[in-house]
Amino acid sequence: MKNNFTNNQSINEDEIDLRELFITIWNKKIFIIIFTFIVTSIAFLYVLLKNTNPIYEGKIYFEMGEMKGETFGSKLIENTNDLAMLINITFDENIIDNKNSNLENPSAKLSKGTTKILEIKYEDEDRELIKNELNKIKEFILARHEGISKLYNIAINTKQIGEMKISKEAINKPKKALIVTVAFVTGFILSIFLVFFMQFINSFKEEKN
Repeated sequence: MKNNFTNNQSINEDEIDLRELFITIWNKKIFIIIFTFIVTSIAFLYVLLKNTNPIYEGKIYFEMGEMKGETFGSKLIENTNDLAMLINITFDENIIDNKNSNLENPSAKLSKGTTKILEIKYEDEDRELIKNELNKIKEFILARHEGISKLYNIAINTKQIGEMKISKEAINKPKKALIVTVAFVTGFILSIFLVFFMQFINSFKEEKN
């Protein structure tokens, strides 16, 4: 019997606490609405006024060829990681043009989960420039491996896989709806936190007095 009374008392206290919390939020609803509106408006203006130069991305893939020899059997014409590093150094726009760009152009690497697929990526504001640069790299690879093929018996030539892909939409395009939504939720939660924080400060002052 005593346990039931204690449980009922706890439930009543919880209901009172929740009711008080709701009343506090309701009494400060104007502050919450205004604060949330201000935070959301700032985010909306930021998205609206942010003038980011669109950056596009191009990709091209190559499958490394293989060569045969009596002494070494069959192996890749060139180590894929070595070729990737060579391309990154040879075509590094920051070195060639003495630029200090935040873009790592080009970005050549071994495709994940493979041993002979080379992925080359290039980013820029100009889609035509991306196409030209990737074609230059393509010519470099094929010419280089053609030279090697004159020295060894080539079983499989290095070849491009699929078509060159250049994004139609900017890869740095801000996600406006997401930014505004996150700002709204953050502003709303923060406003409620501020309401209870101010209430705590006021209660502390009253107890002190």
